[in-house]
Amino acid sequence: MLPLLFVVATLARMHALYTSGDVVYHPMPHFWTGVGFCPAGRIDHEGISSTLASSALQMNLRQIAALPVGAVTHIRIHWLLELVQFQQYDSNGIPIYDFAKFDDFIDFLHDELRLSPVLEWMGNPGGVFLENPEQMPVYWEHLVRTTINHQLGKRRDLVHHVNDIILQYTARHGSSRMAKWRYETWNEPDLRGYNKLNFTAQSYLDYVQAVRRGLSKAGNLETHEGKDQLPMYRALRGPAGLFKSWQSHPLCWQLLEQCNQKVVYCPIDILTFHRKGIEGTATEIVNGSLSLMAKIYAEYPNLKQLPIANDEADPVAGWSTPREFQADVRYGISLMSTVMQHWHAKLAGGPLNRLESISHDNAFLSYHPHEFTQRTLLAHFRMNETDPPHSQFIQKPVYAALGMLAKLGNRAADMELVNMDTKHSVEVIRTISGGLSGAGQYMATIFLSPEVAGPQITAFHHKYTLNMSIANESAFITELLVPQVTDPYYVWQQAGSPAYPNATLREAMRRVQTPKLHKTGPIWQYNSELVINSASIPLPWVMLLRVCSASWPKLRRPQQLSIEEVTHREVFISWAEHPKSMQCLRSYEVWFKERDSQGPAADWLLISRDWHLPFPSFQYAPREQGSVNGFYKVRGVDVFNETSPFSQIVEYLEL
Repeated sequence: MLPLLFVVATLARMHALYTSGDVVYHPMPHFWTGVGFCPAGRIDHEGISSTLASSALQMNLRQIAALPVGAVTHIRIHWLLELVQFQQYDSNGIPIYDFAKFDDFIDFLHDELRLSPVLEWMGNPGGVFLENPEQMPVYWEHLVRTTINHQLGKRRDLVHHVNDIILQYTARHGSSRMAKWRYETWNEPDLRGYNKLNFTAQSYLDYVQAVRRGLSKAGNLETHEGKDQLPMYRALRGPAGLFKSWQSHPLCWQLLEQCNQKVVYCPIDILTFHRKGIEGTATEIVNGSLSLMAKIYAEYPNLKQLPIANDEADPVAGWSTPREFQADVRYGISLMSTVMQHWHAKLAGGPLNRLESISHDNAFLSYHPHEFTQRTLLAHFRMNETDPPHSQFIQKPVYAALGMLAKLGNRAADMELVNMDTKHSVEVIRTISGGLSGAGQYMATIFLSPEVAGPQITAFHHKYTLNMSIANESAFITELLVPQVTDPYYVWQQAGSPAYPNATLREAMRRVQTPKLHKTGPIWQYNSELVINSASIPLPWVMLLRVCSASWPKLRRPQQLSIEEVTHREVFISWAEHPKSMQCLRSYEVWFKERDSQGPAADWLLISRDWHLPFPSFQYAPREQGSVNGFYKVRGVDVFNETSPFSQIVEYLEL
């Protein structure tokens, strides 16, 4: 039995601009939309190239990119520069590199996945930096500058290293697209496992300054009416450190000390650090960040001018260590609570008031026998008994959590705590978008229960009343994450946890991998309240409530429909959403017209019938002797039961 939600008339109204009752709304950029991972295997050109080109990893990334628009915008991949291949030295002793594999992967991110890279200046292509340590600053500056400039100027097949990577890409992708890239110094340089260049105190500072110079000098090849254009300024993030004791991590601390002396000459623009939890809770992550930044500001007060970011805001260190909570709804709740508590800390005006972003290191490929329990967004099954072997992916509740967060508005109130009893409370974040009055307004509210092992029906519960003032017809929709009901891990366990789940079990898991559509309906009263009663929801749970005005922008046509082979007679279908029209989506419909030997069949079939598809993807595996060969199209259905135009029709032919 799930919660009661109803609408009643009330005299309560929005008191003033940006407020509802006594609630004040603040502009809220979606600061949590980064993910990351470290490729498995050897850390060299062949190893990284092989890993990033593998069908399993690329399907993993396709699924992550198939979250709602804006859910994930950036991906931070260690050792990305190892895709660059050393060719030879030129007559001046400057390295020449082949960027073909780097190009291919960046094109894949941009053109197919619509993701922007976080490019860490981290790697040693061909070993040139260790072979020429005295030239390291020159090589790094050259690599950075030329990389950007090549993208602004003419494309070349062979380019030089430090200044070459950026020289290469703006011509290929455009300066506006590259403006979304992020650039960061070497990841955790104090750790032996990462410090492949054997940085000393001085050589590390020289390296960071060289990267800064390369970024600053890049982009001055453009001319307009015969005049050189000033290069676009590109922010440098760093030092991406753990910041343990000075004795253990001197490189990162000394960079901060140097920056504190003269911030105007500091090579980094955004101070990045890593703080994870200990026992898996969001509170530990936030408290660790608050403690670290308070310490940094006490010793280096001039750094308060810099924005800050936690690149790896994860519940606990060690992505591959299996943990039960990472398989079910609890990890989703932990991630959402991490976002909400960081928002609260940012508004509080303390050490995190300059927070620019947080990122989650959870884009890894899980492996047997820990398909669900590692820190990943997807459960990965390597199906070695098929010919050829292939990979199957199931979306975990934490994946759905990122999708639900994407529905939040662009202005948000501070996080609220609503008591269930003396020991337990519900976290609430209320957001709005659109008009400054009721007309054309969109509201989205997330409720998070206590993060406990479940399912538990308990005596403690809460009631929450959300007052609204709406100028015309509106509608609401609620979706839930709850134990067992939206838990593919539970379905897999009930089937005996097979290493190679069959098609029937895979479909059963996929049917519970999205949030559950709970209630939806119209709101007619000018002044209304929604009452949430959690008494009958099994803990732990998440609820997303959305309220849409009828004057909110209508659903746009889905774009870039893509059909990708998974295995014989099975495809992964995904598409792109319009960022300003997906807030009021209820579900998608996927239609198919089969092609037979004489041509297309007569009728279109709704192959997603009885599926709730709140996210822009669908995996199709027809039963019995059905075929995937034919024509596909997709449309959205909103909370008013109105449909978008169909996407363009795409034909798929299995070879």
